[in-house]
Amino acid sequence: MSFVTLLTAVSLCQIAWILLGVLWVVRKHDEIPLLISTLLFYVFTFRFWALLQGWASPVDITNFGFDPIDSNSALDVQAIATLGETVLLSVYMLAQRRRIDVPHTLASPELLSWLKPRVIALGVVCILISLLARRSVAVQIASGKSMGFEVSSYLSLFSLSLVGVAILIAALWKSGGFQLGGESFLASLLFVVIIYLTFQPGMRFQFLGWFVATIIILSSGQSAVRRAQVLAIGLAGGLTLFAVAGALRNAEDPTVELEQGAWERFAFAQDANMLDGFVLLRQVYPRLLGYSHGSEHLEIFERPIPRAWWPDKPVGGYMNKLGLITADSGITLGISPSLFGSFYQEDGLVGVVFLSIIYGFGFGCLVSFSTRIVPLAGLLIRGILAAAMVPLLRGGDLPGIYAWFGMSFWPCVLLLWLKRREFFARIPNWQQFADGVPVRLEHGRSGEHSLV
Repeated sequence: MSFVTLLTAVSLCQIAWILLGVLWVVRKHDEIPLLISTLLFYVFTFRFWALLQGWASPVDITNFGFDPIDSNSALDVQAIATLGETVLLSVYMLAQRRRIDVPHTLASPELLSWLKPRVIALGVVCILISLLARRSVAVQIASGKSMGFEVSSYLSLFSLSLVGVAILIAALWKSGGFQLGGESFLASLLFVVIIYLTFQPGMRFQFLGWFVATIIILSSGQSAVRRAQVLAIGLAGGLTLFAVAGALRNAEDPTVELEQGAWERFAFAQDANMLDGFVLLRQVYPRLLGYSHGSEHLEIFERPIPRAWWPDKPVGGYMNKLGLITADSGITLGISPSLFGSFYQEDGLVGVVFLSIIYGFGFGCLVSFSTRIVPLAGLLIRGILAAAMVPLLRGGDLPGIYAWFGMSFWPCVLLLWLKRREFFARIPNWQQFADGVPVRLEHGRSGEHSLV
């Protein structure tokens, strides 16, 4: 198959998945396939077009001994990623066949009354601790400590807890938990502070993730036209802020204006260099490092252990494993290879196909489960999944990404666990629940509980 024919085929395949994602939203009210297909199209097909047209330059780390990125190797990884996308989304759609109908009543007044003060208090506490943690990290870096090796990740990543707080606030707002006036003003103020604290170059993927999640939460249950308007405006705003955050990394360059830098990063896919990262990763595995055969996922359970307790804890990322980056090198470099690059690291093409099946099935089952429980809990679960999707699809050092998830979503998990009987009650009759009619909810072995 010629270069042009293969490029056309994989590009059309990714476009077809976007169109199918739009149809899935219309029929199932489920945005996950559209979110996945759109992000993957941007970081692979659009990125490849930008490189071919000369709009952007490929990542060049030949000074570390890597070969330059050429069009043939880029097309190979685009084809592999498209294969993984096709498998993942196909399995997802087989596992998640339920239509997501969001009723007007998302939870009982008692549950909302219990949740509201705790979310506000949790938000204030997390904001204050985040400010203290950022100050402590800045002091340690100023003293010469290495960010990646000597500064505690629990301190440097604590600000991610605001991601979970933002999702909780959005879900409460959607549920009508905040009354007009003082409560709505306080919730808005918390949102503004969270945006300020998470809007930074190093957290731009996490920022985009929670921003998209809140847009999905707030637009759920609306008419198709209204939902499309909110999603389009919200996504455009989120991508604009994402591009600006990326441009802030070069804010000290007097030759590049912020507006120009932000536009070039978005229009020319300069931040979407996962295609490049995948090409570079294939130069490492399996030639320089053997396939990890699942150890990348097993390291997820090791990552929470502080390095102070385990000084010889294995490092993440092939640049660290190859010894190209150390605590004394003074740099932190890593080109994310996308989720499918991380799958490829595990076991080549077999790893891409097998893990795409596992992840697609897991995502599908999770969303399907979210439609059978109290709507507010289901909304939180889908919001968490949407927020996680952006950094997850970015890929690279999966244990580190899952550590981000733990630091980001523990506020949501904590409150879901504390009221698990109420949140995870199964609803046998959605229409009665939507109309506010008293419904008996199933608790399995724990018996039944009346929610309204």
